[in-house]
Amino acid sequence: MLSPSVKPVTADMPPFKVRGALTRREDLTASSVDVFGQFKASGTVTAGRLKVSGECRIAGHCLTAQVDSFGSLRVHSLEAEQVRSSGYLSAEEVKAATFLAKGAVQLGRLTASESVIIRLSARSRINQLKTEGSLTVSSTLQGLSFFTKAFHRLNCRLLEGDSLHLEHTTAERVCGNRIFMGPGCRIQEVRYTESLHIDKASTVKTIVKLNSPGGTPE
Repeated sequence: MLSPSVKPVTADMPPFKVRGALTRREDLTASSVDVFGQFKASGTVTAGRLKVSGECRIAGHCLTAQVDSFGSLRVHSLEAEQVRSSGYLSAEEVKAATFLAKGAVQLGRLTASESVIIRLSARSRINQLKTEGSLTVSSTLQGLSFFTKAFHRLNCRLLEGDSLHLEHTTAERVCGNRIFMGPGCRIQEVRYTESLHIDKASTVKTIVKLNSPGGTPE
């Protein structure tokens, strides 16, 4: 699914390692990029794998097969087969096959062809999230108190997928074939085709049953 217009990464390319603090103004292409410290890139980063164990800022586009971030990753746009983030992830747009985040995310648009899993441990925002497969949003903590609920919440404008399991989510619209809504959700409108469950601790203002995905109301 990676863009064919970008220079391909080959196995004979050397890896790029950051130990300490480094700023790079030129585009970067490497077999892998390993950040242990602080790295700032002004251009495009293309790599077979991006691993962050510190702080990484990419002002341009990042194209990689795999992302493993255990710290803070800020990028303008990200395209990857697999994204795994345990910390903080910020981007205007993310395209991936599978997306897993534990911590906080601040995204403009997230598109995933297979699955999205978000384990909340901080307040997060995704303006628009679409997946052709499954979407799971849950908290890393059980039995949240009144004071911690606000900090373990995902705020969205639009959520769309095939099978959705949501907890502690606020959204304007949720669309899917099968939707299971656990506790702590506040949704303006839900559109579904097959099944819908709403926990008693969640609220939905408008419910629309569709004849088919993207179809008309019954």
